[in-house]
Amino acid sequence: MMMKLPVVVFLLAASGLASAFQSHDAGNRWTPPSSGDDRGAVVFLHGMGDTANGGWASLDHMLPSVCPRLSTDKIEYIFPQAPVKGITLNGGELVPAWFDLFDFPVDSTSRDDVVGQLNAVCMLEDTVKSIEQERGIPASRIVVGGFAQGGAVAMLASYFRKERKHQPFAGCICLSGWLPNSWNFPVNSYVAEMTPLLWAHGAYDNKVLFMQQALGTQRLMKEGIDVTVRTYPCAHESYNSQEINDMAEFVDDVLFPKVSKQVATAEFVASVKYLFDHNTDQYNP
Repeated sequence: MMMKLPVVVFLLAASGLASAFQSHDAGNRWTPPSSGDDRGAVVFLHGMGDTANGGWASLDHMLPSVCPRLSTDKIEYIFPQAPVKGITLNGGELVPAWFDLFDFPVDSTSRDDVVGQLNAVCMLEDTVKSIEQERGIPASRIVVGGFAQGGAVAMLASYFRKERKHQPFAGCICLSGWLPNSWNFPVNSYVAEMTPLLWAHGAYDNKVLFMQQALGTQRLMKEGIDVTVRTYPCAHESYNSQEINDMAEFVDDVLFPKVSKQVATAEFVASVKYLFDHNTDQYNP
């Protein structure tokens, strides 16, 4: 016997879906209801010579000023401090740094401090582990990023130290950084799929040359990573309001992904069809 769904129930459900669309029609996008825990974290690594309390620490109010959902009541902002190291490039000068530097400017021929970079990646992974254990925020809700050396470490941690058994990060941000030459082994396909990258760079950067962005992004795109490229008319040391806007939108997109109306409608119709196909006994006339 053919099932007869109560017409009023279907109409009410459809009406509710339409109302949801009407109340979230900005840009033809619809944001799904909260899953109950919107918490996330942003871990951002400063550059060489800087400190955890430097200018990048203001991201905790700059990003929410662009995207209010990134406020500190939902998102944890963590700014690790680099250890003090002797920098070969500077004659052994002791400065906060994630690893040693040998060449200036940084270009495609620059030598790598592989051991130092590996230690920095391990420090970042320890920070993430603490966030997971102490705050209960999984790696899939954590965005890692950094400036210059910090950006290099963030990418290495995101794409070259994450095995399938480890949960990938929600996203990665590289600002005026580079992809070290020595780390040339393949990216895990699952990680590549799950962790998008924002790479922003100044067109007039004379410390980490602008060409590093093209070289790095091309290589990562070949690995299947979803890379967003942004370029600004500035040098190495400066950031601008557009860069902050781009960062905020990227973090908001990966932590609060949007669903198109078409996808939401298809999911709703599929749900109704499932109920129709699996509950015929409950609606015998």
